[in-house]
Amino acid sequence: MIETGSGLVFDLSAVTFGALALGAILEMLLPVRDTPLSLSRWLNNGSLAVITYSVNHIFATSFAVYVIHRFEPRDYLGLAEATLLLNLLVTFLALEIARYGIHVVMHKIPVLWRFHAVHHSDNEVDVSTSFRHHPIEVMLNAIPVTALVWLVASSPEALILYRAWDLIMTVFTHTNVKIPLGLERWLRYLVVTPAFHRTHHFSEKHYTDSNYSATVPWLDYLFSTYQRTSVEQQSFSKLGLDMHTVNEQRLDGMILAPVLERSNQPE
Repeated sequence: MIETGSGLVFDLSAVTFGALALGAILEMLLPVRDTPLSLSRWLNNGSLAVITYSVNHIFATSFAVYVIHRFEPRDYLGLAEATLLLNLLVTFLALEIARYGIHVVMHKIPVLWRFHAVHHSDNEVDVSTSFRHHPIEVMLNAIPVTALVWLVASSPEALILYRAWDLIMTVFTHTNVKIPLGLERWLRYLVVTPAFHRTHHFSEKHYTDSNYSATVPWLDYLFSTYQRTSVEQQSFSKLGLDMHTVNEQRLDGMILAPVLERSNQPE
C-alpha cells in the first residue's frame, strides 16, 4: 500500500494480482493460440518473477529513494507548481521515451542482451511471461529511469499512477487473448496490444528487433521499428528464440543464462 502526501492511496500489489487474474480469465475464454497449460512453466516463470520483484524492491527502489533524497531534484521543468494532469503527462511521455530507448539498447548491446534474452526465451507468451525478467536486468534499468525521474522531478502521485498503468499494461500486452480484428486495428494506434507485442516475441530476428514500445506504440511508428503481422502469424508463428542455453525454462537455468553460451540446439 502506497500513500502520497496528497492522500492518493494505491496498493500496487493488488493492481498486479488483479491484472494477472483478469488476464488469466481472458486467456481461458478467448485464447489466440492453442497453448497447453504447463504448471511447471508457470511455476518457474512465477518463481523468477518473485525473485525479480524482491530484488527490484530491495535494491532498485532503495537506490531510487536514496538518489532522490540525497540529491534533491532541481525541478528544471517547473513541475512542482504544475497540476497533477500536466505532471502525469510529462512523466508519462518522458518514461515512455526512456523505456523505448532502454529496450532498444538491451537488444543491440550483446552483454545487455544476455540478460534481456531471459524474457524472450519463453517458448510461449501469456500472463506468466509478463514478469519473467532477470533480476540484474531490472537493476540495470533502474539506473537511467531513476536519473530521468530526478531530472524531470516528477511528483509521487504521477509516478504511482504511471506505475499502476504500466503494471496493468505489462500483463495486458503479454496476455494470450484474441481481440476482435476490427477493434485491434483501431486499438493498436492508441496502446500496445497483445498482438503488437507478441510480434516482438517471434523467434525470427527481424520481428524480435521490432515493436519495442512499452505501453503506447507511437515511438515504433515514429522510428519505423513497427512490424505488422497477419492473423495467421499471430496464431502459429514460433515464439521464443532460435538460440538456447541449458535448462533455459527452469528457474536455475534462467538465473544462469546470462553467463552461458547460446546454441541453435534446443535445451
